[in-house]
Amino acid sequence: MKKLFFLSAAALTFALCGCTKDPVIDVDETLFNVPAEGASYTVNLKANTAWVAEITAESTATLAVEPEFGEGNAQVTITVAENLQVTTLAAVVRFTSATVSNSAIAEVTLSQARLETVSWGGVDYPVKKLADGNFWFVENLRYVPEGKEVSKDLTALDNGVWYPVDAATKTLTDNADSVARKGYLYSAEAALGLAPKTVNNDNYAGYEGAQGICPSGWHIPTLDEIANLVGRVAASKYDLKGDPGPVVTAPYWSVEAGAAQTAIANADGFNISNTNGYINAAATATQGTVLNVMTYILSSTGGPSSKAGHEGEFNNQFYGIMVAATLGGSCNGAAFNYRGGAAVRCIKTKLSGTPL
Repeated sequence: MKKLFFLSAAALTFALCGCTKDPVIDVDETLFNVPAEGASYTVNLKANTAWVAEITAESTATLAVEPEFGEGNAQVTITVAENLQVTTLAAVVRFTSATVSNSAIAEVTLSQARLETVSWGGVDYPVKKLADGNFWFVENLRYVPEGKEVSKDLTALDNGVWYPVDAATKTLTDNADSVARKGYLYSAEAALGLAPKTVNNDNYAGYEGAQGICPSGWHIPTLDEIANLVGRVAASKYDLKGDPGPVVTAPYWSVEAGAAQTAIANADGFNISNTNGYINAAATATQGTVLNVMTYILSSTGGPSSKAGHEGEFNNQFYGIMVAATLGGSCNGAAFNYRGGAAVRCIKTKLSGTPL
């Protein structure tokens, strides 16, 4: 009887102590350095109590925690969204016990880099949030689309991917320094990932905003996006020969010059030049022509054309940014034949309802 009594008293004592034991919360990782593109992390939480997760009010990064509460040990996933700001971001996830007294706390700190480069096709491209509020590539694309070869052959219009122009000789060059500085030249169809001679009067408007050869989350800019950057885009609804409307508020537009100015664009970090050259061609051409006095940067917005040539091919054009030496160094918008070769810059795709 004494032995049984002793065991019962011990059990009672243990039960009473269990009711008052201190809560304990711990995590196996307390710090994450998050890339600009965002990431997901799994945290192993050890707890002897019910707990809740809280993103502190001072946090600037956008993230989600799953699950947000629980009891005892758990695996918690912290998902950090892409950083679309011009500064580094930070956040703290705080785990606390659900009891009022003797609360326990564990914290996970996250530091997120700002968006400065995008890796694509083995190249790290610098990107920048420009004065229009959008992130742009600030170097010309030098990506080789699947099934294509970079060419110096001006008759390779169906291939549609060329080396850049050597301004001194008006030829194409595979010089590594020139390629790094100028990028490749693309036909609109190659840039949009289309088969040769796909574009016509029935479908030219269907590619606006297409990702094309840009990385995921980016696209080839549209007419509207170009106009919001440089203002005038000739032969379009943004042709300032008519009603200028609100387009003159574009950040690179100069009222005094009556044109968008390359100097303003480059002061903002856009990094464009009129000396990069381009390849001029038409749908019925047997080869392109190298021109070294201007630069074109393609958009994904096409325009109609009349039929031309014995095969009834269409000379559709795509809008773009024309960088020229005229008007004190201008970077207005203009139209460019879809079979010619122009530079490509990518622009960040906005999430629906989410401003950059």
